[in-house]
Amino acid sequence: MRKYFINTALAISLSALLAACYSDDSSLGDMSKVGAIEIAEMPAQSVVSYAGNFLSITPDIEASFPEDDLEYAWYLYQERKDEENGFRTNCISHDRNLNYEVNLGSGTYTVALEVKSRSNGFVKLAKMTLNVKTEFADAFYVLKETAEGNTELDLVTSEGASGDLITKMYGKPVSGKPVNLSMVYGQQCIDPETKEMIATNVINVFTESDYGAYRTEDMKKVFDKTTITFAGEENTSNYLNMVNGYFYAFLIADNGVGVKHYGEDMGLSTGKFGLPTVEGNYSKHMQMMKQGMMGMAVWDNGNHGVYSIDYNCMYASVISADPAGNESCLASGINKMGSTETVWFLSKDDVTGTRYLYLINSNNGKLLEKKTLDASLHISKAESVAACGSSAAYIYVVDGGKLYGYGWENNTEVEISLPGMNGNVAFVTNQWLCDLDGGNVYDFDNLIVGTQEGNNYSLFFYDNLVGGVPTDAPYITAKGTGIIKSIRRATPSEINIWSVIMSGYGTMPIFPTSE
Repeated sequence: MRKYFINTALAISLSALLAACYSDDSSLGDMSKVGAIEIAEMPAQSVVSYAGNFLSITPDIEASFPEDDLEYAWYLYQERKDEENGFRTNCISHDRNLNYEVNLGSGTYTVALEVKSRSNGFVKLAKMTLNVKTEFADAFYVLKETAEGNTELDLVTSEGASGDLITKMYGKPVSGKPVNLSMVYGQQCIDPETKEMIATNVINVFTESDYGAYRTEDMKKVFDKTTITFAGEENTSNYLNMVNGYFYAFLIADNGVGVKHYGEDMGLSTGKFGLPTVEGNYSKHMQMMKQGMMGMAVWDNGNHGVYSIDYNCMYASVISADPAGNESCLASGINKMGSTETVWFLSKDDVTGTRYLYLINSNNGKLLEKKTLDASLHISKAESVAACGSSAAYIYVVDGGKLYGYGWENNTEVEISLPGMNGNVAFVTNQWLCDLDGGNVYDFDNLIVGTQEGNNYSLFFYDNLVGGVPTDAPYITAKGTGIIKSIRRATPSEINIWSVIMSGYGTMPIFPTSE
């Protein structure tokens, strides 16, 4: 009985409350007269920013109100950054149909349409997702050596190719022959325009004598050799690679390895590195182990073998090394098949010419096997070598103008057909980014092969791989001048520590660092 009285009292109270809410608008006295507004689903759209492109939407709206009683408001915001402050702070239009020129930074935005009845205040809200990128933010960067022996970048997108980016924007190429190209997500730096600390995606160019870092939003230079560390003009180090790790981005110099936080989770900074915390003579070849939680595997030039550096970059320990001290590293990579993630390093004995393959269990950082490769294998003669990320337990190798897949599990090789490609293969890379945590990530898995005729190259981009083999003709082809050295794909993906951790649950390792 008591429960009945409580429920009855609650119902009476709610009725009184509703009556009070609507007491100032007599048209709402009868709830059947409130009316209805329905907005059909608006599918997600993708737009290239700063290119004169418009977001045009003609919403499908059904309303029981006359048109002159309706008012419209379109809002644009980012869920993580703006919604907590109220998404209605950025209204971009009051027209029924939206025609909005997109001049926004790369990222994922929410567009909300609010339709309201003037007569009684009835409101309906609908949302859609807008993916924004610039021409630089979602593209392939081609590192090449110029005819004069310097370093340049070409840009390739699905819309076409553009050559000699650095010269076009800064008047001259980066001095010195190319050494490496790395894509670092969430690299901390000072915004060249606002002078504020930010975390942004950066393409890093390393040469034998110089270094330059450019944010992939607009190719603005954020670092050079004099600004990447606190040493300034007195900096005498040469740099080889920068890699996203667990908490930190790892910077490899000729005198050791240093670290700096990336992303925004641990707070922003100027992005400058201090002195190396692990001293030594390391190569550019570094691979993440167990999403970086087991540290980073790196080739030690001084000790001629594979070493691990802990995720805090405090110490290095040997995984396996050549006791004779004759080996040098040719290539490295990472492969994930199911729950098995394997890091590998390909080395060569500089005295005998014999090649070796170090296979490392990424989950525990332990050596699985050091294979002595038979001289008859293509991988023992390969001119270009690259990891296959996850579509097969392969290492891609180029020998005699053809592409092969070397399977370390059974020590066999198969020739890989390349539909729609002409010429002799001279270069190969597999660029990928795995499905992370369902956040703002642009996934891809691209096999890229190239031909080289003197100072001219042609590139063929494949995006449908089954068993490591492309099933369709290339979806992009490009030509350019210079000698191809490396290719990295950039996207507007927002990667942080949680993205890296969650990559262990995806189908692929997070991304490659160096071939």
